[in-house]
Amino acid sequence: MAASYQTGLASSPTNLLQTLVAWLMAQGWTVNQSEQEGTGWRAHLVNAGSLHVNLRAAENERLWTKGSGGYHDLGDGGYGIGLYLGTGWDGESFWDAQAGGPTRPYDLTTSGCGMNLPQGQISAYHFFDDGNDHITVVVERAAGIYCHMGWGPSMERASLPEPFPYFFASSSARLNTAETADLLTGNRRGIDLTAYPPMSHTDEDYSTMGGSTALTHCTAFVRVDAATYSGRWIGDCKDENEGYGWTGRRMRDALNKCLAAQGGMEEDEYVNYQYLWDDGSGGPGERTLQSAFGGALMLPLHCFVETVPQGRWAPIGYPPTVLWTEAVGRGFSAGDVYQLGGQNYMLFPLFAVRKAA
Repeated sequence: MAASYQTGLASSPTNLLQTLVAWLMAQGWTVNQSEQEGTGWRAHLVNAGSLHVNLRAAENERLWTKGSGGYHDLGDGGYGIGLYLGTGWDGESFWDAQAGGPTRPYDLTTSGCGMNLPQGQISAYHFFDDGNDHITVVVERAAGIYCHMGWGPSMERASLPEPFPYFFASSSARLNTAETADLLTGNRRGIDLTAYPPMSHTDEDYSTMGGSTALTHCTAFVRVDAATYSGRWIGDCKDENEGYGWTGRRMRDALNKCLAAQGGMEEDEYVNYQYLWDDGSGGPGERTLQSAFGGALMLPLHCFVETVPQGRWAPIGYPPTVLWTEAVGRGFSAGDVYQLGGQNYMLFPLFAVRKAA
């Protein structure tokens, strides 16, 4: 299908999801199910017969069920859109119980992520399709504050043994529908601050299973081959604890905004950008290069899987249509289109998305 870009306003999370479904249909996706559920909306789509995407808009609801009852979401209900990929669809199953998605090893419920959204009108949305089914959604949830979600059929890397599908979002399942009053602290990325780049960050909060200190929850997942990990799905949480969305094997990104992992030995075990980004602390990460670069400096978000039993980190590629950049506010504005290598990218605070149409 040809590349596409669409922008507009939405009146609610449900309206945003309905608009996204209509746009995906025009892009060649088949809708298996799109209907009201609870006070929100659920949608299940497939493209090319294999890449199943599962979406759920929350309207004063929680989304991610626990095996023991209750929810993995923080709080008593809020607003947002949840996301995960799978390998099949069954209309009789719960939205978060479709086949082939990431699962927590013992609880056996689905692990995923999503966009935390405001109640009511959304300032602006941006839908991107590069023409190869790599989908990115960016939402301006309040003036100058952006969140995101996206997915695609494979990470980009020269030597992958098979396609490695991936998905990401600005909030973990834990904070997908959390209200500001529910949070441990204010100033949360993707909620009241612009989200960090896709694949690069995690949410700090307590385990959804109870009894654990505040570590970090998954916001990105990659489905690797069975030889790499028999459970297939890996996620970017810090701790090996399913209460953080852990699927049995961990992932890291070169930018590593996983707060609990910063400054640890992990960062010395794979190629990364820890001395390039500005974390505001006065320590490692202050040497941002954007101010010394004439254009918009944009870098790929390389990801790595933890190998067992070696305990090393092996490269698994990068999402091909999103990049890290700190150009906005340094000579560029959000929404500017910048050309790199003959391709156009739309700039947002902290990240850029390929605009192929």
